Amino acid sequence: TGEGSVKKATTKRGKPVNLYLRDADLAKVRELTAYAAGQGERTSDSLIVRATLHLSTPGRAFLTALREAASADLRFRQDD
Repeated sequence: TGEGSVKKATTKRGKPVNLYLRDADLAKVRELTAYAAGQGERTSDSLIVRATLHLSTPGRAFLTALREAASADLRFRQDD
């Protein structure tokens, strides 16, 4: 390989997004942050959410949680 053919390391950057969380959701993020800190981990809300996403798997439990979240979200309520 010639000079200049060294591959540069690429930085993987996330994209900023807005998430709207209820007080109970934020409390859960804080609880997980406190747990991680108690285990000696330095973390952020973003890392907590990413770790939680990595743990989640498609299935019945996910659909149940999704439906519960949607039922509490006024944007998804259907007028009868």
